[in-house]
Amino acid sequence: MTSYMTSIGRSLRKFSLVFSMSLVSASILGGGPFAQTGDTETRMAFVVGNANYGSDVLPNARNDAESMSATLQTLGFDVTLVLDATQEDFTRELKTFAEGAVQNDASAVLVYYAGHGVQLSGKNYLIPVDANIQDVDSLVSESLHFDQLLEQVGNSSAFKMVFLDACQNNPFQDRIGHFKAGLAPPPDVSGFLIGFATQPGKVAYDGAGNNSPYASALLSHLRAPGQEVLSVLAKVNKHVRKDTGGAQVPYVQFSVKPEFFFKPGQEAEQDLEGRLWQLSARQEDPELIGLYLRRYPEGRFAEEARSIIGNSNASPGTARSENPANVASLEDAIWTNALDSRNKSLLEYYIERFPNGQNVEQAKELVSQMASDNPDNMTPAELCRKFATHPNDSTIAFQGVSLNRLADNATAAINACQSAIQTFPEDAHYKSLLARAYAAVGNTDGAIDFYKQAASAGNTRALVSLGLLYELGQGVPKDLSAAREQFEQAYQNGSADGAINLAVSLYTGTGGPRDVQRAITLLEYASSEGAARATFNLGVFAKEGIYKSPEHAVEFFELAARQGYAEAALAAAAIYDEGFHIEKSPRKASELLLAALTADRGETLAKISAEALSWSRDTIIEVQSNMKTAGYYDGDLDGLPGPLFNRGLELWRLYGGSAS
Repeated sequence: MTSYMTSIGRSLRKFSLVFSMSLVSASILGGGPFAQTGDTETRMAFVVGNANYGSDVLPNARNDAESMSATLQTLGFDVTLVLDATQEDFTRELKTFAEGAVQNDASAVLVYYAGHGVQLSGKNYLIPVDANIQDVDSLVSESLHFDQLLEQVGNSSAFKMVFLDACQNNPFQDRIGHFKAGLAPPPDVSGFLIGFATQPGKVAYDGAGNNSPYASALLSHLRAPGQEVLSVLAKVNKHVRKDTGGAQVPYVQFSVKPEFFFKPGQEAEQDLEGRLWQLSARQEDPELIGLYLRRYPEGRFAEEARSIIGNSNASPGTARSENPANVASLEDAIWTNALDSRNKSLLEYYIERFPNGQNVEQAKELVSQMASDNPDNMTPAELCRKFATHPNDSTIAFQGVSLNRLADNATAAINACQSAIQTFPEDAHYKSLLARAYAAVGNTDGAIDFYKQAASAGNTRALVSLGLLYELGQGVPKDLSAAREQFEQAYQNGSADGAINLAVSLYTGTGGPRDVQRAITLLEYASSEGAARATFNLGVFAKEGIYKSPEHAVEFFELAARQGYAEAALAAAAIYDEGFHIEKSPRKASELLLAALTADRGETLAKISAEALSWSRDTIIEVQSNMKTAGYYDGDLDGLPGPLFNRGLELWRLYGGSAS
């Protein structure tokens, strides 16, 4: 793709502008803070899954509710689960729950509803399974008024959250002509945080797998440690948009400043992949390492994983040490990692490894609810996503694959995506995935056809991909103006990749007038969406004085490093090492260098090893000291790199900051 390269730094350390091929605003009302209580807090949840509406069945509504119930229990919630609620059940159980929240002085109250919901005259109604709705009067009399739910739950002084996954296609449209699509925003949310599966007036998807896109996103992110609720919901928002190609955009409305943590504590130092790898590598267990490869076949440590498995004579399930303290620690680590990543295979490993473990019954329940990660047991729609998802659209469930790996599975991907399109013709994202599968095997005509179909429906991945094809002149006449138009539409639909590629066009002046300021604004948006390369580019602009000032460069590089971009960590380390518009800090430089080792597939390891002499002696001494503390370096703290230094870097990459 097109990129604009501008070198910064000096000596062997040069960093260039990098472009990627790569939270819609919520309604925020003013209000004061809500402080979360300590360990003695009482958390309560009311979870409803209405699936069996006679001939109209929403199978995922039940799955969503059961999965949500089990996950909330792992987070300390006392859960009331109601499945296929009649109007009497709904009313009675809600009343009992609301009264219990007051009596127990609950500090946090959560309501989750999956099932049919409709709006009429600006009011929302949740539909019991026994409702016989023929006209407006029967809708009002046989449904649960959403305002009624808010009123009852509102009696509690707790921090109150309501999540509605209730905006599927309206089943009563043929009987009542007054309905508008989706749900209406509540007129008064005093004391509540309310999350909708999609924007008011829009329709949400029920989902092709075990869970709806919204439920899947919630389940994937609720357990993120040290994340305040709005941070969690921002991740949910991005997850759903990636999962649906921008077609579904969750919506949040609240009247208090949320300061609630589903999982209190420190944020995880490593991402989920890094955590699973370090757990697997430290155990030297081929089965556990194999589970890493199953989840991350193109992961950052895939080469090391295959090498260890190929060279290992260890039996599955053998750990380094089986003393009781280590076994308990291992059990907790596997359990936590499996929960946080929703990794069914890892939960099954936990059950097998710890048959008498303290969480084994809960693990069995969760396993029964999770979708299989075995291709033999997946639906065509799930297989389509597994084989064809773009790496920049990765979610916890579907990691995204390169074109090379997609080409290896092209026949299965094409067949699965074709079947998914037939089953879900209204979901343009499957057309985009089919287009990508065609592109992987060189069927340019097929790719263009389906990219155009998906792009016409507003699919963000198709818009970006089609723009790149216009930019390169592949399968279509080269047209930089048309490319810019596609990127613009993708950005307008919320795509960070669209924003980045549009920024390239505007910065270079290809496809239309040059507009550096808007290019920067687009990179700011993409950065706020978590796009590390956009953040890195802002750092480049700052270092060169194009944006803000050189003093701000390190801030952007460090943020990009936290977003997972190894090159940014090296750039920040160089600034601390050289003292570029900042006080020199060998300690910070060493921390960033070591963090970068685990952020890519080994490129940083090779770069640091090859260019070690370009770093200051003090920084190398700090690196040596950190590696010695971890047990990876036996040499002198002399600031001189060599074989022992390089071996220490290798061990740090393999095991992270601790050898234990």
